Amino acid sequence: MKGRRLIGLVMTAFLTAAMIGCGGETRQAAITEEVQLLEPVGLTGSGEAAAYRSLYDADVYSATIVPYVEEYGFEEDVVLDRLCAYPGEAVSRGQALAYSSTETLDKQIEELQKQIENMETEFAEYELQVREDLAEPREEVKRLGDIVENLERHKPAEFLPPADKPEEEPPQSVSGSDTGGETPGGSDGDGDGSDSDGSGNREPVPNPAYQEWEKEYNYWNGRYRITDHSVNTALLQLEQRTALYDLDHAYALGQLAFLQEKKNDVTIRANMAGNVVAISEYDYGNRMQGETPIVAVGDMGQKLLKCDYINRKTAAAAEEIYAVIDGLRYEVDYVPMESEEYTRLTTQGEEVYSTLYLEGDTGNVSIGDYAAVVVINGRQEHVLSVPAEAVHRDDTGSYVYIVDGEKNVYTPVRTGTSDGVYTEILSGIAEGDVVRLDQGRQYSDQHVTVEMGSFHSDFAGNGVMIYPSGTVVQNPISHGTVYFQEFRTAMYQHVDKGDVIATVRVAADEIGMQRLTLQLQRQLERVQDLTDQGEEKNKKAIESRMKAIAELQEQLAELAKDYQTTAIRAGQSGIVIWMEDLEKEDILQKDQYLIEIADENTCYVALENEGNVLSYGNQVTVTYRNREEEERTAPGMVANVNGLAVSRSLQSEYAYILLPSELIGDMSVGTEGWGGWWNRARFGVEARLREMDHVLVVPRRAVREINGNTYVNVVEADGSIVRRSFIAGGYDKNSYWVAEGLTEGMVLCLE
Repeated sequence: MKGRRLIGLVMTAFLTAAMIGCGGETRQAAITEEVQLLEPVGLTGSGEAAAYRSLYDADVYSATIVPYVEEYGFEEDVVLDRLCAYPGEAVSRGQALAYSSTETLDKQIEELQKQIENMETEFAEYELQVREDLAEPREEVKRLGDIVENLERHKPAEFLPPADKPEEEPPQSVSGSDTGGETPGGSDGDGDGSDSDGSGNREPVPNPAYQEWEKEYNYWNGRYRITDHSVNTALLQLEQRTALYDLDHAYALGQLAFLQEKKNDVTIRANMAGNVVAISEYDYGNRMQGETPIVAVGDMGQKLLKCDYINRKTAAAAEEIYAVIDGLRYEVDYVPMESEEYTRLTTQGEEVYSTLYLEGDTGNVSIGDYAAVVVINGRQEHVLSVPAEAVHRDDTGSYVYIVDGEKNVYTPVRTGTSDGVYTEILSGIAEGDVVRLDQGRQYSDQHVTVEMGSFHSDFAGNGVMIYPSGTVVQNPISHGTVYFQEFRTAMYQHVDKGDVIATVRVAADEIGMQRLTLQLQRQLERVQDLTDQGEEKNKKAIESRMKAIAELQEQLAELAKDYQTTAIRAGQSGIVIWMEDLEKEDILQKDQYLIEIADENTCYVALENEGNVLSYGNQVTVTYRNREEEERTAPGMVANVNGLAVSRSLQSEYAYILLPSELIGDMSVGTEGWGGWWNRARFGVEARLREMDHVLVVPRRAVREINGNTYVNVVEADGSIVRRSFIAGGYDKNSYWVAEGLTEGMVLCLE
């Protein structure tokens, strides 16, 4: 019994210290009946009173306020020419966002236009020549036709009347009849002069005039038919060729319209007004796969919440989902992602995020604000509970040990829900009953108060100045052999439009020049020949030749201009950000890239955005040094959304800080001179992130985190200490902020 009493004294002393804590009075439990004492092996004196508290099963997701975003890409595979809108820039509906290279299409269109022009010229010349060639034959056909028609009108009788029979009427010429009309001297009208009964027949007498007429008629009619057939054959050939030309011409015009329409299609345009919030990190001249987003526009009036993926089943089973932004609670509308879309995204390796829509008035919410999405999986408010470690099970069910002085009383209980640290007690014990614990608790005499305040985390990083908008200067010389001599500029140097950036030497193509000169001479001679043959008659042919002459003269002028070129100049003002690696006398190909000149007005400080902590709308402070090495600061704004708001092809590991235009000049001069690239990295970026104003704040030293749940020791009005759970919206090295579960002014006791 001595050993047993010693254990009881130790336990009593431990419980007394535990319940006094921060000055509270010891609670004495009344023992009204004899109970059986069990002494499990390994237990130490420790306990906690059953109390009413709220039990939470909740998850908190960090979220960002982002705009509604639309992503745009080219419909088919193209070569990127340039972007024409950049992060932070406001754009209107229908505004061009990006252009693909139309060099191939331009060549196809030019070739097709020349083909159509040649087709039209050749056919016009052919048609004119045919009609000119047919002019005399058609006149001849008309003349011969008139002769034949006149002969037919004066056709004589084929036979003369019998000589022994008096003429009843003079012989007549038959006009317009092949048979010659009624035969005089014959009663049967057959014109042969014989009797119809065959008796006393006489042989018909041929008419010499008819024979002479027939001979002349056959001659002229034969010439007429041959000439007319020749003309009709030529006209038929013209008709057939015209039909083929019309088909080919219409097809070529259709192809030209298709190419021109296709050229329009390779421009990306915004489908809504808004601000550019993301661009792809492709270089000019890169081949782009069709349907790949390269630019995104956000509608700043539509504010969405983006957070890590919330499972559809989790959301459906949740008792409540809401968001906290700057201490204010907002109801949200969770829209589940279709399973097909989820499968598609995960199969493609995309990170999947959830989108929630804010309800009610969002006038106080800004793009870029931090939010906490609270998902209440289960909540039991003001229920009697004890530490989960105090509840045991055997064959008969759940039980606890009630501590009564030196005794540990085995007490069956009926349990309810549990948050993993505390378990609800439905029956078996009452509020204030002290249950036995495996491990004791000690409270200090220090206390803190739950206060209203603000919460944020600090961000600091280093960035570089970038110029995403620029123009590449190419070798513009088409003719001759171009030899590079030297650059007249340097990296990160400012140049003005028209400045010489490189010098070259051009070796002329004498053979090509002679060939074009000879072609021009021959064309001029041919025009002179046509003019001598009849200027009006050969008008169309002369016009065609003159057009060819103009083209040759233009080509010769281009050759002469190229051969005289010694310098290549900048097409715009800006900063040189790239130069080709060339040595003197290197041969330059047509359109070869030489230098890229960036637009100084489109400028950002770019820095790594690890963890997607920076997003569109975040305000930052940029520190830099000017040319005199004086430290300066400038305000900036993050101009691209983080990876939560866009698909993988537009997700960037960098945040682009938009700079005040009036300070860009002062900031950029620090990039000149020695160590150009190194100087570009001398930009410090600081920001306050995950800011929450008007929220309850608890010092971190007052919080216990157990199994993912957060607890504090609340000093009640009677001085007793009760551990309570709360939902933490977030924390840093110093404090937690409270989303739910605590109230302002609560006094907390430190362990």
